[in-house]
Formats: sequence, C-alpha cells, structure tokens
Amino acid sequence: METCPLNTDVVIRDIALDERHRFRMLELGLRDGVTVRVVQKSNFGGRVVAKGTERIALDESTARSIHVTTTTAQTAH
Repeated sequence: METCPLNTDVVIRDIALDERHRFRMLELGLRDGVTVRVVQKSNFGGRVVAKGTERIALDESTARSIHVTTTTAQTAH
C-alpha cells in the first residue's frame, strides 16, 4: 500500500502482520477483499485510508505490510 498514489481505490489482498496486529486490522474493518481509498501520505511513509466515511491512519510499517491491487487492475482481469 505504501506505493499507491493518492485518491486511488485499492482492494486489500493480504495483510502480512503477526496475529495480534492482523486482529487489530480486522477490528478496524481492514481485511482481504475490502476496498479502501488512499487519501493522505505522510512524510515518513504512513498512509491515511478511507473506508466508507471512516478514516484510518496507518504507520509506514503497517502500510508496507498490507498488499493491495488497484480496482482498475481487478476489473481488467
């Protein structure tokens, strides 16, 4: 997710975190198959994503661990 351009809709494909942190992502509604939009980048690699009306801030390490595909790539297959 850390390389996604701003205002891009992406689909979460994998969350490569330990079980405790993966569970926290599930609590926030971030799981495989969910579409989110990258709405803000920080200078230190973090991201803010939008899921519906919610905004979720992710640090660089977490953003790097969430693997995504763009929705345009998904519809092209």
